[in-house]
Amino acid sequence: MVLPGPDPDDYPPINPDEPVPDDPGELSPDTPETLPPPPVEPMPGPDDPGNVPEPA
Repeated sequence: MVLPGPDPDDYPPINPDEPVPDDPGELSPDTPETLPPPPVEPMPGPDDPGNVPEPA
């Protein structure tokens, strides 16, 4: 089941005439500079459908 999102009436109005900042850090100052490494996904096993073929 999907929970309802935040109420759009709680957000301030968007002004289309307001300039967009060149530095995205101004929009979200609490975010890290770099992304964390991606999670390691398990490789499919020999019994999994669509498994990776063995190298020849």
